[in-house]
Amino acid sequence: MNYQRRRLLKWLATGIGASSFQAFAGPVVPAATRSYAVVVIGGGFAGATFARTLRRLDANVCITLVEPSRQYHCCLLGGEYLVGKRNEETLVFGYEQLRVEGIKVVHQKARSIDARRKQVRLADGAVLGYDRCVVATGIGYKYDSIAGYSGGVASRVPHAWGGGEQLRLLRQQLEAMPNGGNVLISVPVDDYRCPPGPYERASLIADYLKTHKPDSRVIVLDAKPRFAKQAQFEQAWRRFYGYGTEHANIEWIGALEGGTVQGFDEATRQLLTEGGPVSGQVINIIPPQQADDFSRHNGLTAEHGWCPVNTQTLESLLVPDVHVIGDAAYAEKLPKSAFAASCQARVCALAIYSQMYNLALLKPKYMNVCYSLCGDNYGISVVLQYQHDATTNVIEIETLRVTPLDSSDEDYRREAMSAYSMFDSLVKEAFG
Repeated sequence: MNYQRRRLLKWLATGIGASSFQAFAGPVVPAATRSYAVVVIGGGFAGATFARTLRRLDANVCITLVEPSRQYHCCLLGGEYLVGKRNEETLVFGYEQLRVEGIKVVHQKARSIDARRKQVRLADGAVLGYDRCVVATGIGYKYDSIAGYSGGVASRVPHAWGGGEQLRLLRQQLEAMPNGGNVLISVPVDDYRCPPGPYERASLIADYLKTHKPDSRVIVLDAKPRFAKQAQFEQAWRRFYGYGTEHANIEWIGALEGGTVQGFDEATRQLLTEGGPVSGQVINIIPPQQADDFSRHNGLTAEHGWCPVNTQTLESLLVPDVHVIGDAAYAEKLPKSAFAASCQARVCALAIYSQMYNLALLKPKYMNVCYSLCGDNYGISVVLQYQHDATTNVIEIETLRVTPLDSSDEDYRREAMSAYSMFDSLVKEAFG
């Protein structure tokens, strides 16, 4: 094992890299090196982590990362920015370190993949050849699933399910809302990016309202009968925000209680639910989701709207020599989270490395960790470990741990601190 290999294993064994250390522990270093080209489309956590991981595995590979934005606006911890607890600058990252490491970063929009010629065409007409292509372009929104909602309406009534302008708009609307107003959050059915995300957002908004607009409340209208970490969230809501009482700053209406949102009336500021219309001064519609337009227009998606992949390699089951990682991938039963995306990126990097040198593929180990902040010094988490089943192509849940309901104040404080530590690790791994 050479020095470069030992250094990589040490890097993977620290921080969140440990989540897939087992997947990287065994390949043999090839006797002879070769040159090959990999084009990565999308520069979020998945794409950037993949590029940097493959570079550490192989100094000879030519990696080109295609990303139209010059800076990545992070969603993680965006709830803190939303309620004034964090500056936006702490959520914005560039690609300087990737360039330092010899990764070519092209700020263009990818238009199409020609799988037969193994080429990616960019918006400016440039063509990039590849031996392997990795698509990490994320989610798209099914606006038309909610009557009266659209991409145009979202410019005024934000989903804020990504960073940048949408999040800034929702923050401005929260700050401008008079005391006594209602904040409505519409939550879609699965699958969508960050399953506990809407409830963390509701928690932090309730915290903001309790302090700044105490006669206001946030109402969560949910298309599901239950949600991730529900017992842990509701315990925090009862403790801090009067959940279940007449003077609560937060209310949750699930599908069984008529919470499914079917339409939006912008003129009356009402969400039209199965249980009747609900009025709000600030309305946050998180629409149902699917793979982004690029993935869908390039034949990578199945009928369910996501990109089916071989869960051992993350290679598309529909387009050869193209891999899909991150939120767009349908990697059952792995959720759509930044941690899971980073884990997929590392597994995919090792798989491509092994394939290009005709090395044996390893059985991957997947893991997901998701922290949610419910207020100051109060966090909860879920930790899942998975077992890959090559026969069914399903990533089965092996173990699951959630924050115990009888945790101490110090336990909750440590969970919150761990949320910040995980954020720092994910960012460092992706962007340096």
